[in-house]
Amino acid sequence: MQIKSFTLAEVLTTIGIIGIVAAMTLPNIINKAEKYILKNQFRKTYSVLQQALLKSQADLGYKPACFYIKPGGKLTTTSNNQGGIRTECLILSQTLMKNLNIIAHCKNNAYPTCIPKYKGFDTIKLEDNPDMTEDEVHAQLNGIKSYWQSNILYKNPVYVLADGQIVFSGTYTTIDPALFAVDINGKKGPNKWGYDLFIFNTLSDDISDLQIGALASYPVEKGGVTTHEMIKQMHDK
Repeated sequence: MQIKSFTLAEVLTTIGIIGIVAAMTLPNIINKAEKYILKNQFRKTYSVLQQALLKSQADLGYKPACFYIKPGGKLTTTSNNQGGIRTECLILSQTLMKNLNIIAHCKNNAYPTCIPKYKGFDTIKLEDNPDMTEDEVHAQLNGIKSYWQSNILYKNPVYVLADGQIVFSGTYTTIDPALFAVDINGKKGPNKWGYDLFIFNTLSDDISDLQIGALASYPVEKGGVTTHEMIKQMHDK
């Protein structure tokens, strides 16, 4: 009985087809794997922040008035400011930093020592609206100017945790627990808003403990997901 073998041309054709199929499907598989990894990292970050926040409240023995009120989003206030941050937030910030495993601190000029070159909310909006001028964008984003790129890179204080996560906020003195940003995997890529870089808020009401969450839909880069949506996906599963 004669066994029929494949010709060299047939083998090469088969290998070529396999290569084409792999080239078409592999990027999608890699993309899904990367998103899965980042979702798990987000879950870890959320847990770390929530545990540190609750421990800080327990250490203080009371709930500092430094949070956005659920669900309306009104910010609690105190009459006295210190260094651009409300007094109660300053108290909570000092305690919170003791409960986060911080290994490095850049007081300002954080780029490139502590952070990669992040985009700012202003540069994202400029990219999404090429017809707008920089002045027009800055006028629209004046309320969150501390998250303009130049301020992120050269003014905001940055804290690096032992596991590589990066925490920074819009105050120029310390972390503002009511509103801050976290790069959930540190300097590893992609370093994009809505992928591995997210804005968090501290939330509460008259009876609840402090809770990590998200209120407003801050700008994200193309294809990115808001913090609010990430938290929703996390709780849905």
